[in-house]
Amino acid sequence: MNFQDIDWNKWWQEGRRHKSWPSKKDRDWDQRASAFARRDHTDFVGRLLAIMEPEPTWTVLDIGSGPGTVALPLARQVKEVTALDFSEKMLAALQQSARRQGLTNVTTRQLAWEDDWQQAGLPGHDVALACRSLNVDDLRAALEKLHRWAGRKVFIVDRVGAGPFDPDLFAAVGREFVPGPDYIYTYNLLYQMGLYARVEFITLPCKKDFPSREEAEASCRWMLGTLTAREEERMQRFLAERLTPATDGQWLLRRRVPPRWAVLWWDKPEGECKPVS
Repeated sequence: MNFQDIDWNKWWQEGRRHKSWPSKKDRDWDQRASAFARRDHTDFVGRLLAIMEPEPTWTVLDIGSGPGTVALPLARQVKEVTALDFSEKMLAALQQSARRQGLTNVTTRQLAWEDDWQQAGLPGHDVALACRSLNVDDLRAALEKLHRWAGRKVFIVDRVGAGPFDPDLFAAVGREFVPGPDYIYTYNLLYQMGLYARVEFITLPCKKDFPSREEAEASCRWMLGTLTAREEERMQRFLAERLTPATDGQWLLRRRVPPRWAVLWWDKPEGECKPVS
């Protein structure tokens, strides 16, 4: 077997079937919209935008935008942003934040990866961005969509290993942690598709701020899904050891393994050699 014989899309699908963390539906994201909108992602977004180097003339399609974590800061640096998400309440939170910040160049569309974007009348953009949103069963179809809807560049932010999930939390409640497929599947599939992505990594701090103890606890539940009574007891012990109040009123949740993300990007059209005379 050589590299081209490996079906990375199939392996992606197989890996997702065995991952420890539960996939979320639109209603799940609806329930977390307000909490996600309150989170401080300044460090992550600043590093991502430094890699992207936005241009004032860009139109950007942000797929899986959530409450505007990247879309809103990006809108201050580009011509226009279209924020795409399948969660109605995430988009509502984004619109509210955009109005509060005086941003008039952000448009929202409630669409999922699996929807027919062409039939929905979604236009192409200079740049397509999928930031931490490749939670799809058909990876190849998603990558083809990204490439097709971008006129100049495509950016993807994908997990490295555990990504935002804390393996110690799973161990604390007595569960095996299987992270599922990460960026290397995406990178290898892109290579097979003839798309040669550049890669840069973002490593975040091992401490995460939360505005309250309740939101820190809710974040852990989000990772784990439904808990048994025994698992609930173990999670509370984990929080007692790892969660501490800070002097500014925030709560700090410490983890041993830092969250890591891979930023993959490529240009369109791909450069071609001129005919040899």
